Amino acid sequence: MVPQIRRLILHIRVNGDKIIYVRQLNHGPGSARNTGIRRCSGKYLQFLDSDDLLDKDKISLQIDQLRTTSQLALSYCDYVNCSLADIKKTYNRHDPFLNPEDPLHDIATKWETQLSIPIHSFLFDAALFKEKEIYFDENLPANEDWQCWMDIFALKPKVFFLAAALAYYRIKDLSRCRDRRKMRKAWITSINNQIDRFRFNETMVQKLVFRKKELRYLYRDASPTNQLIDKGPPIFRKLFEKVLPWRIQRIFD
Repeated sequence: MVPQIRRLILHIRVNGDKIIYVRQLNHGPGSARNTGIRRCSGKYLQFLDSDDLLDKDKISLQIDQLRTTSQLALSYCDYVNCSLADIKKTYNRHDPFLNPEDPLHDIATKWETQLSIPIHSFLFDAALFKEKEIYFDENLPANEDWQCWMDIFALKPKVFFLAAALAYYRIKDLSRCRDRRKMRKAWITSINNQIDRFRFNETMVQKLVFRKKELRYLYRDASPTNQLIDKGPPIFRKLFEKVLPWRIQRIFD
């Protein structure tokens, strides 16, 4: 069997016509992005998965924002969902908002349930990754972007918002986010990682502990206990849900 190739990684030099194309085996999105980070030499960093799209003016408009500050900075914009087969078939426009006073709080406590920003909505100062040595966790089965954003926003960069839908998120039938067991495991692992990272920040640890409870409840159908009960007779499911409320059920997970 020929190993699957994950994706193309492109490094485009704005002031020239040279494109560097890097080919590698499939080790997941985190590995592909980290390869791009290590290979890039420009001032700005734009991520783009192979099935998503950018407006032709997105990068230039966000660069204009980032050039107004000497601080480490990033910019994010609105986005729209669209069909994988037809970009003109759009579903929803999303206007994500991060509290400019404390964007890290929003990332830590609202991601997925109240807030979601696809990776290609951002444009980063590359120094946030290169100089601060921040990379995506290649061991996570999913949710590697959230963990990376926690690390990025903990640096307190200057945050710009561009109120224009310049990123297109194309809906896929086989998206990995549909695997709820994988997402549950990734959330618990990544939150535990951040609890350890912020162990000397009691306020943030409390937020993350509460967040883990929320997400365990959100993905309760994908817990090991629920998966085991689903394999038994239907009466087991009814008894489990009626006799044991969620506060007791979660003890088994």
